[in-house]
Amino acid sequence: MGAGYKITALVALTVSLFACHAVDDTLGLGPDSDEGVPCPDAETPEGCGVITLVNQERAARGLPALRFDPALARAAQAHAADMVENDYFDHVSLDGSDFSDRADAAGYQGFATGENIAQGQASAAEVMEAWMSSDGHRRNILSPQSNEIGVGLEQRTWVQVFGQH
Repeated sequence: MGAGYKITALVALTVSLFACHAVDDTLGLGPDSDEGVPCPDAETPEGCGVITLVNQERAARGLPALRFDPALARAAQAHAADMVENDYFDHVSLDGSDFSDRADAAGYQGFATGENIAQGQASAAEVMEAWMSSDGHRRNILSPQSNEIGVGLEQRTWVQVFGQH
């Protein structure tokens, strides 16, 4: 990878939900009101392009496609913008919040499962090539624990947030 590029992945611990006896909306296990909402390609073509490429990688390995989730996209976009505005590059925001906190704050009703961040790549194809060349990023992209995704992009700072609903 050339100079000026940064990538990092954060993999969340998977929580077994099979021991639960009741569905609890506070854990994000209730109905998914965003299911079926399409990625707004006209507004975020590169972000939607990343989702298309993620789903191509998953399909090539026999995994189901990830659904676009607007709340995860809001969390991803807010983190990308915050990193650019405040000149840092990290999974933990300057206020101490992590991807799960940001997903909750954006109104995500599921369980946030991971986050990938990158900086410097000029296109969806370029950032996906970087992420797929890294074990941790590839693991997040191909995780069977995720079924939803949101992508944010701000001045060549990329964020993917993965979730399960």
